[in-house]
Amino acid sequence: MARTRHDALHDALPGLLPRLHAFARTILADDAGDLVQEAATRALAARRVPDEPRAYRAWMFKIVRHAALDELRRRRLPLAAPDDDVDLWHFDDVRIAKITVEQGLAALAAPYREIIALIDIAGFSYSEAASILKIPSGTVMSRLARARGALLAAIEHSRVRPMQVRKG
Repeated sequence: MARTRHDALHDALPGLLPRLHAFARTILADDAGDLVQEAATRALAARRVPDEPRAYRAWMFKIVRHAALDELRRRRLPLAAPDDDVDLWHFDDVRIAKITVEQGLAALAAPYREIIALIDIAGFSYSEAASILKIPSGTVMSRLARARGALLAAIEHSRVRPMQVRKG
């Protein structure tokens, strides 16, 4: 059986999974894996698949977002904070910075988390993010500016600090 363009695009799916998972964590942290699995299932069952790799990538992020919104509606619950069981005694400054940013993101309103995830984490352009969110590009730019400011404020007020090592 001959391979189709559809098959070739779906071959790119495994490479997208880490970014899809990171995006899903910003929406529903505790169920990110389930969201990505649901999105992959929906994508593989779809009859119409975008023809271009960039369009396919954006389409996959839309599917994750729609799966998350479906789940939130079903639960009627607010967005969850990232579930990260970490022992701060054994991590370096990079890990502490990561935890601080995750906590800062968790403190943001959902539209702010979503825009940062799409542009700063997933690397979409403003116009791609606008298409995914179905909002004007200008709204993306202003929302991103407000979101970044809110994230910086949340980080400044964070309680996560590197431990001071006592000598002697």
